[in-house]
Amino acid sequence: MNRLTRIGALLAALSIVAWSDRDVEAAPISAAVSSKQLKDLTDGDVELACQSLTERVALSREDACEFAGVLWSTLGGACDTVKEKCMAAPEEPPAREGEAAPPEAPATSCLPPVEARDGCTATVAEFEACLLAHADVIRSLTCDSSISALEAPIPACDLILQKCPALAGAPEDDDQGQGTAQP
Repeated sequence: MNRLTRIGALLAALSIVAWSDRDVEAAPISAAVSSKQLKDLTDGDVELACQSLTERVALSREDACEFAGVLWSTLGGACDTVKEKCMAAPEEPPAREGEAAPPEAPATSCLPPVEARDGCTATVAEFEACLLAHADVIRSLTCDSSISALEAPIPACDLILQKCPALAGAPEDDDQGQGTAQP
């Protein structure tokens, strides 16, 4: 699975936590945080950036279900069937009085882990542009889409690959040495 597909999976996971069927505009990332290099971020900076980014990269339920269907279709499943089941699945009901609430999902950061940011000179704004471009690719998927739509390079991410060697990583087997993996 290439890095773009993993980013898509992250977006889908973030979307499961907060479906964005509502048309809410998240506040932009502050200029003080937006201009910082990823390697220099504090835990507080990451939290502030993710508060803004999570809302803006969250997928609608339909987009997340189509993404799941496209991924499942690579294993021989029918995208339409997966999407229909996903759309029909009930959201977690609230706990009844006297019942324990279901455990919350572990917190997922919208930014790479500290060790992957080490030496990364890309700014939060540059990473944000790449992440938003990934979200747009996922949102454009339909069950008629090919998995190759997820494998196409994203120009907004080229700078990240240059400035963040740990995110670029080694070429993956499925790339067969052609091109560079996207973060």
